[in-house]
Amino acid sequence: MNLSLHIYHQQQPVYSTRFSGSVELGRQQADEQPCYNRVAIDGGIRIVVANQVEATFSRRHVRLEPRADGKVVVRNLSAAVPIATDSAGVVGPQDQRELTPPFVLVVGDRSMRIEPEEEDASPMVSLANVTMAPGQQRPPSTRIRAIAAAAAGDEHGETLVQWLQAAMSVFQSAASSPDFLERAAQAVVELVGLDTASVVIWDGSIWNPQNVCTRSGDVSANWQPSRTILDAARSERRTFRRATTLASAASLKGVEALVAAPILDAQGEVIGALYGDRRQPAEDRDSVDITQLEAMLVELLASGVAAGLARLEQERTALAARVRFEQFFTPELAQQLESHPDLLDGRDAEITVLFCDVRGFSRISERLGAARTFAWICDVMEEFSECIQRFNGVLVDYIGDEVIAMWGAPVETADHETLACQAALEMVKKLGVLNERWANELGEPVSIGVGVNSGMARVGNTGSTRKFKYGPLGNTVNLASRVQGATKHLKSKILITGNTAARLDAEINRRRLSRVRVVNIETPVDLYEIVATADESWCALRDRYEKALDAVERKEFFTATKHLGNLVAEYPNDGPSQLLLSRAVSALISRDDFDHVWELESK
Repeated sequence: MNLSLHIYHQQQPVYSTRFSGSVELGRQQADEQPCYNRVAIDGGIRIVVANQVEATFSRRHVRLEPRADGKVVVRNLSAAVPIATDSAGVVGPQDQRELTPPFVLVVGDRSMRIEPEEEDASPMVSLANVTMAPGQQRPPSTRIRAIAAAAAGDEHGETLVQWLQAAMSVFQSAASSPDFLERAAQAVVELVGLDTASVVIWDGSIWNPQNVCTRSGDVSANWQPSRTILDAARSERRTFRRATTLASAASLKGVEALVAAPILDAQGEVIGALYGDRRQPAEDRDSVDITQLEAMLVELLASGVAAGLARLEQERTALAARVRFEQFFTPELAQQLESHPDLLDGRDAEITVLFCDVRGFSRISERLGAARTFAWICDVMEEFSECIQRFNGVLVDYIGDEVIAMWGAPVETADHETLACQAALEMVKKLGVLNERWANELGEPVSIGVGVNSGMARVGNTGSTRKFKYGPLGNTVNLASRVQGATKHLKSKILITGNTAARLDAEINRRRLSRVRVVNIETPVDLYEIVATADESWCALRDRYEKALDAVERKEFFTATKHLGNLVAEYPNDGPSQLLLSRAVSALISRDDFDHVWELESK
């Protein structure tokens, strides 16, 4: 006698196999492979069903010995742990029982169902065509008849249309409703006149019935679908039907006719089946057979189930993508990327990059300790990230106390330079709020340095298939990072390059501070400071500073020092004026060595 063994862990199916001889089940031993490894032993086979650390299962616990009369001797090999059964009470340690399949054994959080293999009572018949996956189209056929001709022999006149209406209802629920599996099983019972129907999911090892529906409304505790016809539908991807006149298989006791239509995913793999059986003749016929037309209807309904499962998979994929995208992009942009994922492909783009660094992080973290530093920097990054996304920026990365952002990709933006500068100004504004919020713990106001640069870069997934990170690469990015570092030298909160300044809206207030050569980048770059508000005093400062800067660059150092001396006296807190005065005085002393391009010696 051939038997099937199905193992469940915490009520979830984990393993299935077939056997005809003795089977021993036990916990993994030191020289054995992990769970569900099957090896030959004297007199039969051994299956590892629990890992070494699971004390509820003994190393040698259950032995199954099939007998010629159809019964199975269940031996408890354990010296301490009993085996529960669904029909014969408890098999105590070192005890045994004779059980008639099907039956269930329980040890700890594992259950084992043993049942007879089905014997083919009659041949199975399949539909001619292979089942199509969701989205596939069946090749046109010249054998298709007009609907009027197909329905011409219908005594009641409207049966075929009623079938189509019911099938359409299943397809509509598959497109929008969560209960489409139940509706499909119910349609099989009501339309085809079967006694029981179910959507049966293939999990890679066993068939798992879902949403079982019956004509009577009651589901037998021992009801199981036919694995033989399900396996045939899975292996050939066709709808099979079968009539059986013998009740040889316990799981098919009393069943007269079966049908199974495969359910495919978008890749054409079988992930389940729509299954039904008939034990009694339908009300309007004497035969119990399932006709080819009825099998075709079951296949049509299975296609609706496949479409619904494909919809759920798309929704899960879209949700996962949205969660991933919204870590970097605004919700609006994340939604757009769901529809056009090709926008994330690597490409060259004109962008603006922003680097923002929190000053004095190491000193403050030493004072606050790890826990409060973590809370503080998370608060800072949350506020700065909001500023970036408020102005439609892309969050590229966080590196300790630094945040990196980008504008102009993955979607082209005409005013990306202005948006980046607006975000930078908003970050300085938020800094005041943060300093106020953390004043008692920090003991001092914190400053930031922001560097902004525009230009061409390669943008795309700069991470890997394991960890997504959308961002830019190239000299434009490197220069933006160096400009952020230059804020320390020029004593300014926000610096932008000439590339960015050239295309800014007029509303962004700026003054040119210097031409510099940053570390590891040979080409000089003009740096500009931007501020949120420009009153008369700031405008006067800007004009007088830029006039002095022109004098320095023309090597008119005496004129420059004169202007800058007065400027520093009137604006004693203006760092750029102090720095330019220092450079002018040094050049006045050793003018032969002067280069108006200021070479920064550190990042």
